[in-house]
Amino acid sequence: MAPSVFNPSRLSIVICTKDRPADLECAIVSIRASGDTGRRAELVVVEEADAPREIPGIRYVHLPRSGRGFGYARNVGVREAHGEVILFIDDDCLAEQGWAEALCQPFLSDPHVVGVAGAVLVKDCELIGYGENILGFPGGGLRYLHNAQGRVVPTRYLSTCNCAYRRKTVLEAGGFLEDARLGGEDFLLAERVTALGPCVYTPMAVVYHRPRERLGAIFRWFVRRGQSEIGLLRATADRGKFAWYLIRSSWALRILILLLAFVRWPSLLVFVPAGALGYYATLLWRFRFARRYPSHRPAWWLVPLVKFTMDLGTEVGRWKELASRWRV
Repeated sequence: MAPSVFNPSRLSIVICTKDRPADLECAIVSIRASGDTGRRAELVVVEEADAPREIPGIRYVHLPRSGRGFGYARNVGVREAHGEVILFIDDDCLAEQGWAEALCQPFLSDPHVVGVAGAVLVKDCELIGYGENILGFPGGGLRYLHNAQGRVVPTRYLSTCNCAYRRKTVLEAGGFLEDARLGGEDFLLAERVTALGPCVYTPMAVVYHRPRERLGAIFRWFVRRGQSEIGLLRATADRGKFAWYLIRSSWALRILILLLAFVRWPSLLVFVPAGALGYYATLLWRFRFARRYPSHRPAWWLVPLVKFTMDLGTEVGRWKELASRWRV
C-alpha cells in the first residue's frame, strides 16, 4: 500500500527572492504554519542581494547582484536542495493550510507523475486584483481552479509560484533555461518535463499570490511578458504552435485588418460602438463562471477592462523587444 503522507525529509521547498525581505518573511511563516510537512521540510532560500544574511532554520544561499535572472536562481536552488521532490513557491505568496501535503499527494497516488501544479488565488485585495485572478493570472488563477471542479486533472502548464517536480526529472529536462532573463523559464521547463512524463493540477494545494491591483502595474507586468514571449519563440519546442499563438493574439494585426476594412468599406465605421460593446459582452459571458465565487463576483464586470490592459501590455512588450533586436 502506498503511504498516505509524504516523508518531509524527502522534500525541499525553494524560494527565489530579490529585494523583498518583508514578503519573504511572510512566505516562510505561512509555509511553516501550513502543516507538518511545511514545518519539517528543508526550506531553501536563494536571494540576490548586496550582502548575505542569516535566516534561522533556513538553508540560505546568497547570490551577488548580477542580473542573471530567475532561471539561474532557480537552478541554484535545485542544486542546493537535497529533496527527491522540490516544491516551488514565490516570495510574495502565502501557503494555505495543508499546502505542501496536497501538492505532494499526486506523487504518492501515482508514481509516474513527475510534476504537480497547485491553485493560485488572491484575497483581501482590490477589484482589479480579483479581475486579474479571474482571467487566470498568475499561475492559472481562478480559471484553472474552476475548470478542475475539485478534481486532480492533467496539465501541461506549471508555474513556479506554486508547483512541485521530481528532482531527477528537472535534471533530466536540463533545468531552467538561464537565457530567459525576462521570464518564461518555468513555462519552458514545464514544456520539457511534460514531454518526459505526466503532470497534474490539484486545486487542493492553494497559495495566495499578491496581485498587482492597479491597471498601470498590470500593464507593465504584461509588457515584460510580451518581451519574454519573443525570446520564448526561439526556445520553445514547438515553434510553429507558439508562432501561431503570437499571430492570432496580436492586437496590431487585428487593428491592421480593421483599418484595411474601414478603408475599403467606410460605412463599417458606424458599427464600431456596437463592436466594442460586443467585445465587452463576449468576455463577460466567457468568464461568467466568476459569478459563482462570492470573493470574485464583484470584480466580474471589470474583467474585459483588465483583459484589454493585459493584451495591450503584451503587444507593446512584443514590439518593444522586436525593436531592440532590430537595432542590434
